[in-house]
Amino acid sequence: MNLRHLEFATVAAAERSFSRAAERCNVTQPTLSNGIALLEQSIGGAIFVRTTRKVELSAFGRQVLPLIETVVRARSELETGLRSFHDPSHKVVRIGLSPLVDARRVSDVLQPYLAEHPGVEAFFKECYLGDLDQRLHDGQLDIVIRPAPVSEAVPKSVVRAPFYEEDLFFLPRQAGAAPAADDGAARVKDIAGETFVLGPDGCGLAAMTRALFKNAGATLKEYTGQALSYQVMLEWADIGIGATILPESKIAPQFRRKARRLMLRPKKAARARFEASWIGDAAHPRHIVHLHRHFLDRVPVLLKGAAA
Repeated sequence: MNLRHLEFATVAAAERSFSRAAERCNVTQPTLSNGIALLEQSIGGAIFVRTTRKVELSAFGRQVLPLIETVVRARSELETGLRSFHDPSHKVVRIGLSPLVDARRVSDVLQPYLAEHPGVEAFFKECYLGDLDQRLHDGQLDIVIRPAPVSEAVPKSVVRAPFYEEDLFFLPRQAGAAPAADDGAARVKDIAGETFVLGPDGCGLAAMTRALFKNAGATLKEYTGQALSYQVMLEWADIGIGATILPESKIAPQFRRKARRLMLRPKKAARARFEASWIGDAAHPRHIVHLHRHFLDRVPVLLKGAAA
């Protein structure tokens, strides 16, 4: 398996075009196409379905792409670490993200910090919660952005700062399968009869969904299968396998017309809460201290300004 071919696949999936992907990878289109063909041959399945107009992921591709992306990110992480080791003047802030986090919000609030620290590079690492916590404890990450813990204990050495909240939306297994309120929203108590696809373990969404139903005094029926991505969760709801609940930022445009805002009670929306956390008793470099202070003091102000 060739790392360059794995990179070709991730860029082609993002661009939905082999020609644009080849431009981004600085290779000819035949080189990129041949590389992806060799990759597909080595892993035993077609990643893409190509037509004269567009390139789409196959069912196999949707399953394996998250794994391919993990390998590509690991390579990038290795390159960044080597650069910092060989050039101590090169400063990096290592930011861990749960897959459930809206990365655009993180990027937006990080821009003022980066503008004030022009020599600092931001490195993003997406991991499941257990891996994020372990990497933070081991000093491999400088800050973690994740869903606020539902029940698990947090070590005293970890500093926690509220980050942002996001409305949750319900997508029924079939259009109109669960009754809608007069405002088109869905009440938790009214959708308890659905069977729910909870999605990838470890991102925080399953625990959030279970807590939502428990606090509402409702029974959650969980689908026994498992989707590996939010896109698959949306598709399964669309074809009738199971309903699902997702934050607004994780709902692809083509599914938004079917999504209904989830309500705990009238005028009280169900929301996902996210926080930033870091180790508070460590001897951090100055630019990392400034990053932590940025999330404590400036990020709440920036988010309020964006909301206004």
